Amino acid sequence: MTGAGREHGFTLVEVLVSMALAMIVFGATLTALNVFQTNNRFDVLRNEAQDNARSAIDRLSKELRNVAAPKSVKELPGALESAQPYSITFQTIDPSPLAVTSKNATNAMRVRYCLDDSNPSNEVLRRQEMRWEIPTAPAIPAENGCKASEAGWDSSSQLVNYVTNRNGGQDRPLFHYGPTGWSEVSQVVTVEPTIYLDVNPGQSRPGETQLTSSLSLRNANRQPIAAFTAESLHKHVLLNASQSEDPDGLALTYTWSEGAIEGETPLPTNALTYETPEMTEGSVHTFWLKVKDPGGLEATSKQKVTIK
Repeated sequence: MTGAGREHGFTLVEVLVSMALAMIVFGATLTALNVFQTNNRFDVLRNEAQDNARSAIDRLSKELRNVAAPKSVKELPGALESAQPYSITFQTIDPSPLAVTSKNATNAMRVRYCLDDSNPSNEVLRRQEMRWEIPTAPAIPAENGCKASEAGWDSSSQLVNYVTNRNGGQDRPLFHYGPTGWSEVSQVVTVEPTIYLDVNPGQSRPGETQLTSSLSLRNANRQPIAAFTAESLHKHVLLNASQSEDPDGLALTYTWSEGAIEGETPLPTNALTYETPEMTEGSVHTFWLKVKDPGGLEATSKQKVTIK
């Protein structure tokens, strides 16, 4: 007669140890998986933000190439209307069809790119548009911010998220302008947009990225510079405008006059140099020079001369 076989199994301690080891292994696996998923999510967001930033810079570049610089001599606008560290405003050609009733002959529109930093950890690059049907462009709206809805602008679209140019109180301009030392917006001929991006601010991963480009304003028209010499010799005055220049290298036209006010007594010449007829020795005369470029921008200079 054969006895019953012995049944072997795990003790309670062995079962608890096995469960603890399994939990450690599973926990480590889940932690690694969570880190991988988190990093992958941030990488996707970063790539998307970089693609959006590149598209925004490309769009800005194309619109700046089609700048519709106003021809008003009084405004002296150059290619841009406003050049601020965190916003840029200009007129460009509207791709939409011109309305039949519109008196906006060139179909120009106003565009503004600006930084909305109302949320410091997720600043937004916006693009705003303004259209009109009157002959001349309306005044630029007051720059009170860069909100999703702002008075004076017809629309405002969101181009890039996760911008960090001003994150943490930093002062990193969104736009740099050239040439160095410019003092008026009409002098600006280059724009350098610089966008800092960070989808996870304050953390080492995935880290901050920087996108920069340099754009030339080929439609810029800067005000010419009027300068001349007036040399008195033997009761004659030799006027020479060779010191006048156009920053864009355009040809200038010269208009000379004499008197207390510009144009009071026009001189019979439009040449670069002119020698006056004989004048009374010791008398004082004021001479004026006005230069104009092909775009209609002007500059004036004057000098007083004592006849010798």
